[in-house]
Amino acid sequence: MSKRQTMRQRLKLNRPSRRRLARPPRQRTPVGMDFTAANLPVALSLQHCSACGAAQYPPREVCGDCLCPTLVWREAETGGTLLAGVDLHHSLWEFFKRRIAQAPWPVASVRLDCGVTVFAHLALHTFSALPAKDAASLPADTRVAVFSHSDASRNAVLIAVSADTPIAERGQRRAIAQQLELTSPAEKPEGI
Repeated sequence: MSKRQTMRQRLKLNRPSRRRLARPPRQRTPVGMDFTAANLPVALSLQHCSACGAAQYPPREVCGDCLCPTLVWREAETGGTLLAGVDLHHSLWEFFKRRIAQAPWPVASVRLDCGVTVFAHLALHTFSALPAKDAASLPADTRVAVFSHSDASRNAVLIAVSADTPIAERGQRRAIAQQLELTSPAEKPEGI
C-alpha cells in the first residue's frame, strides 16, 4: 500500500465527515443486540417480565416494575398513540447530518397499547389523511402503528406509521424503511 493510500485510509477512519458512505450508529449493548435479534422475524418484539407480565422498553436486564431478573422476548401489539412529534434539525452523527441537510428528520414519542413509551422514526408520508408537513403538526392522540426494522448498520430501529398503513408483511415494512432511506448509507459523492 502506498503512502498516499495509507494516509487516505487513516483520514477516512478518523474523520467521519470525509467518508463517502456514512452509516447510522453501530454501538449497542448486549441487551440492545438481543433486541435486534428478537425483532428480526416479527413486526415488534418486546421484553416481558415472567413474574408480573409487564412489557419493558428500552430493553433491560431486570423488570422495571418488580425487579425480577427473568425477562422473555414476546411479540407485542404494534398499535399506539402519538404523544408528540418533533423534527430534528441537527445531529452529531454523520448519517443523520447528511439526511437533515435535505430535510428535517421526523421522530416521535409513542405510547404503545402494551403500556410502554418508545421513540421512533416517523414516516410522515403514511399520514395522507392529515395535512402534516412536519412531525410537530401531527395532533397528539393520533393512532399509529410501530414496527421494527433493520437500518443500514443492521441494528433494529423503531418506525411509526399511521394506524391504517398495512405492516403485516415483511415486504410492506421494508418498503417503508427504504422510503425513509434507513436501509442505505448516506452517500457523499466527493467523499473518500
